[in-house]
Amino acid sequence: MKVAVLIDSGSNYYGENIVKDNLFCVPLQVIDGTKGYREGLEITSLETYDMIDEGKMLKTSGPLVGDIEEMVDHIIELGYDAIFGVNITTGLSSTISTVSMICNQKEVTYDYFDCWTTARVQLQCALKAVDMFNEGKSFSDVKEELQTMVNHSNTFVIPTDMDHLVRGGRLTPIAAKLAGLLKIVPVLYLNETTKGRIESFKKVRTFKKALETVIQDMIDEGVDETYKVCVVHVKDEKAGQLFFDMIKERIPQADAYLVDLVSVVGVHTGVGCVAMQYVKK
Repeated sequence: MKVAVLIDSGSNYYGENIVKDNLFCVPLQVIDGTKGYREGLEITSLETYDMIDEGKMLKTSGPLVGDIEEMVDHIIELGYDAIFGVNITTGLSSTISTVSMICNQKEVTYDYFDCWTTARVQLQCALKAVDMFNEGKSFSDVKEELQTMVNHSNTFVIPTDMDHLVRGGRLTPIAAKLAGLLKIVPVLYLNETTKGRIESFKKVRTFKKALETVIQDMIDEGVDETYKVCVVHVKDEKAGQLFFDMIKERIPQADAYLVDLVSVVGVHTGVGCVAMQYVKK
């Protein structure tokens, strides 16, 4: 059976310029009022964050139905027998259900794996799935292996712009004011235990303490060269570099890299945010 793996731009497929046989991608959307932009194709992360800096309150949305239909038709025309989806988690988006519906309408075999997050964990799972299908592995074999990877993964987000969270309705004005007075920095996370929803991991007093909190979780997990570590930032390269350097100092063997945060997350967290993911290779 010839299987195509289908992901979306939440994986940073376009930002990292991924090119791999049997791997296909559809763009999510960044919404400015009534105008939508295909993430990674019609708008970059930096362009998105420039718009936020200008005071625009952007939103995000799943792929256009027409884009999914066109991609599924393209995959079928290329002679694939089935599609395996590794899309942005159901905790953040309805993309998985939309792809499933369209594949059912097109009468093509479809299965999926919920990585319970997005970005590098999603991408790492998709790349592994491609390699395993190329080896002739079954859907159940692939899903079992991806589950092992996700069991040893985590996503941490450290926002710094409380006003942005208030404008987006993700934080009350009173809570934001209290956080400012007490100099509280929230450490947020999402994984399978949160069902892909962003929840509070810990609240600390300084930004550096927040970074140290995340690094301690990595140490407790046993992160080493067998993990992929992705450090990201939203228009704050200095903060991103600090985070990266701290990780390399405490865990020098870590296979880590630094990039811009994907728009679909950064739109909600605001400029100045840093985040980190680790996942077992």
